[in-house]
Amino acid sequence: MTRDRKKKPDRRPSAPTPAPPRAALLVASLLLALGGVALSVALARLHARAHAGLSSFCAINDVVNCDRVALSRFSTFLGLPVALWGALGYGLAAVLAARALAHARRGVTAARGLLFAVAAVAVAASAALAVVSELAIGAWCLLCMASWATAAGLLATAWRACPSGPAAAVAADVAVLRARPARTAALALVALVAVVGARAAYARYAATVPRAPAASAGARAPGPISPAPVAAGGVVVEFSDYECPFCARAHEQLATLRAARPDLEIVRRHFPLDAACNPALARSIHPSACALARAAICAEAQGRFAEMDDALFRNQQAREPASRLAARLGLDVAAFEACLASPATEARLARDVEDGMRAGVRATPSYVVGGKVYAGELPPGLLAAPAAPAPPPRAAER
Repeated sequence: MTRDRKKKPDRRPSAPTPAPPRAALLVASLLLALGGVALSVALARLHARAHAGLSSFCAINDVVNCDRVALSRFSTFLGLPVALWGALGYGLAAVLAARALAHARRGVTAARGLLFAVAAVAVAASAALAVVSELAIGAWCLLCMASWATAAGLLATAWRACPSGPAAAVAADVAVLRARPARTAALALVALVAVVGARAAYARYAATVPRAPAASAGARAPGPISPAPVAAGGVVVEFSDYECPFCARAHEQLATLRAARPDLEIVRRHFPLDAACNPALARSIHPSACALARAAICAEAQGRFAEMDDALFRNQQAREPASRLAARLGLDVAAFEACLASPATEARLARDVEDGMRAGVRATPSYVVGGKVYAGELPPGLLAAPAAPAPPPRAAER
């Protein structure tokens, strides 16, 4: 007889269940991308308004100041505001997230690799801009930081939305693009049209922004400000900094003031926001401002202050060496360079800084008129006609 053997249960592992489509993460990615578009558009508007001389809500002080960031040479890239590049990048991320979400409903994981790649580029750009804000500009923008946080969140959700990992997802999406060169070329053309359209839209908006009548750094001196015209023969003392973008704007407006009020005496004093020569600062905001102030003093020694003054403010973007500017202006370069290292030049600059501190100057540009300090803007009524002198007292009738 054969003995019946009991069948043992089948212990072979069951087939793995397919990974969930992770649609919730894609929805979060879409919302973050749309939020990034909104922030970038707001930053682009702020950029245009700052260049028109208008102050924003986040120009809080010298360190937390969106306007200073927008007016720096780092606020544009390839002729476009960085904020516009951000809007285009977040827009692309939103399209990819929506595409990935549509595929997820059919159980397909396409477009997630490209979404991760765009988010990674956004985070890398954010990190670079953060370094520039700290080391080169010396100011931070609240809206920029919100955009950087959005990019970090987008990268996290895009990473988690890749079931097989981001590397495999990117490789799969790149393979699809290579397999369809005609479609890839069409998408590249669409991207180029988007860049051109964004440039045109920004130019149209910037043309509609009204220009501010006076420079404003978002700060005002305490105490009452009289709107009355400044009397004829008055003196306006300006404390300025050659790396300060607001000072460059104010420099242009002072030309208008000189034409409108030739009766006023306008005196320039140096107040670099650079701890190397300004003991009022714990850290340098404009790390080359002391050297540039010395260049202006040394040009003045050769009778060419006005020319060097204009050249230094125009040089904020190009940042050419002062000695090259001196040569271009026809100065004696050897005497100019010797003057830069002279203790007399250092003493002259120290006197300007000390006078500014004694007057209560805390920011640039600042104006001292009639013993009052006006920070960030020219005093109201300065462009008005000079106040008429009081009539002499009449002799008493006998």
